[in-house]
Amino acid sequence: MLEEIYINNFVLIDKLRLEFQKGLNVLTGETGAGKSIIIDALGLVMGERVKNDFIKDSSKKAAAEAVFNVQDYGEARAFLLDKGLIEKEDSRIIISRQISTNGRSSVRINEHTVTLNTLKILAAYLLDMHLQHEHMSILRPDKYMDYVDSFIPDNKQLLTDTKDVFLKLKEMNQLLEKLTAEEQDKQQKIDFLKFQIQEIENARLMPNEEKDLEELQTRIVNSQNLLEGADKLLQLLYRGEQFASAYDLLSEARDTASGLAGDAYFSSLTKPLEGMCYSLQDITRELASYKDSLDFEPGLLEEVEERLYVIKKVKTKYGNNIDEIYEFLDNAKKELDILENSQAKKEELEAEIQVFTKEYFTLASDLTQSRKKAAEILQDKVNSELLQLTMPHIRFSIEVQDLKTPGPKGVDKIEFMFSPNPGEVMRPLSRIASGGEISRFVLALKKALAEAYKLPTLIFDEIDVGVGGTALNTMALKLSQLSNSHQVILVTHSPQIAIYAKTHYLIKKHFQDKKTCISVEKLNNNKRIMEIARMLDGEHYSDITVQHATEMVNSVKKDE
Repeated sequence: MLEEIYINNFVLIDKLRLEFQKGLNVLTGETGAGKSIIIDALGLVMGERVKNDFIKDSSKKAAAEAVFNVQDYGEARAFLLDKGLIEKEDSRIIISRQISTNGRSSVRINEHTVTLNTLKILAAYLLDMHLQHEHMSILRPDKYMDYVDSFIPDNKQLLTDTKDVFLKLKEMNQLLEKLTAEEQDKQQKIDFLKFQIQEIENARLMPNEEKDLEELQTRIVNSQNLLEGADKLLQLLYRGEQFASAYDLLSEARDTASGLAGDAYFSSLTKPLEGMCYSLQDITRELASYKDSLDFEPGLLEEVEERLYVIKKVKTKYGNNIDEIYEFLDNAKKELDILENSQAKKEELEAEIQVFTKEYFTLASDLTQSRKKAAEILQDKVNSELLQLTMPHIRFSIEVQDLKTPGPKGVDKIEFMFSPNPGEVMRPLSRIASGGEISRFVLALKKALAEAYKLPTLIFDEIDVGVGGTALNTMALKLSQLSNSHQVILVTHSPQIAIYAKTHYLIKKHFQDKKTCISVEKLNNNKRIMEIARMLDGEHYSDITVQHATEMVNSVKKDE
């Protein structure tokens, strides 16, 4: 629900912070006091169009900011979580909109900059505004089916099953279309896939093979230099013919130290020198083995280079590494299997489609029958509400019409039909111009949908215009009842409605420093009675009027 709105430099408002409560919040004041400005600010926060005269002081930006509690409103929370605009543990959001002096506006939700379209989508989950001469979102035809479906007992499973079967059918039909389209060039595709599969399989790629081959290639190319280097090292370390090798010199050093082993120092040198001799023997054995490995068979280099060419060729076509190549191979085999068995698969798929189509239309038929019963229930509830609002001549009906194209919600289209006056033909509600009748009809519809209409906050701007007498008293009672299930914020000139307020705000216009300003006061019980008296009898109300106002307020308290 809407907890608070902050308005800055907006039309006649310098700065204003207004807190709203659960239940019925009423804004009253003299004509022209600026009540509609607050509604305009709310509209701005909800994504309404920016107007040229919104900025009060043209040297500064205008701003409107609203705080909503979304703890208990799943659709709004799901949207915010999906967009990354709220944390799971958060229950409140702050929506702010600023208007620059050049007329451009910016939107932020919880300090995240968002598009105006994102704001409008979110607003549709948070509140519904009924402004004079404007339709509300409740009258959108795309919402009608949800309203009717809310009166189907245990509707969730039936709706879910219908949607699931429809989506499965859609998926299968798309696959069938693909198989049919591929028939024309199927053989060409089969031949090409076979070629690709054979080329990859013939390559017989092994992990790390390319790396090993590249190392071998380098050794073969450099084999002469490597042979000469290995031979020279062997001569220096062990096999010196024209000079003493390192092993000869170390052996002589070891023997000399051993001959002087009677001295402790030389004795300590004997073992390390002997270890060096053993190490040189190990190194020379490895060198001899390495030298032998450099004796390559003739033509081996050509074989290695040819194998590397095959590997690089396969990589160029099918993937950067062996994992990607074998993934390509696996997918190619699957596609080949589908193509080679496409006729059998096609026939199998067509049979499955027939089964699912029959199941879909069975479910859709059940939905249609349930909707017709639910439509009668909602229709009767709305007409009952209209009768209580002293609108006996209005005719309202709900038609469950055939949908040309089956969809995830079945084969129905819901149309709300409406005739405001005797003798007028029934027409779709969406084509009826707004007015006093529509205002009362909307109230009747919302009252009938009180539990099903999930929007937490409903805003009415002078819904009572043109309504009086018994109809106005009934309208006031209906608004009060509606506020039991929704937060209701309304602007009114009717004391009959204002007496039901849980929270009552008085809007005043005054002059300060040669400027027109607006202020808002939350009224206590005494001031509220004075305001009701003013609404009854004007600024110069009498004691009798005050007494009447007191009785009106007290009568509501007794009823509660």
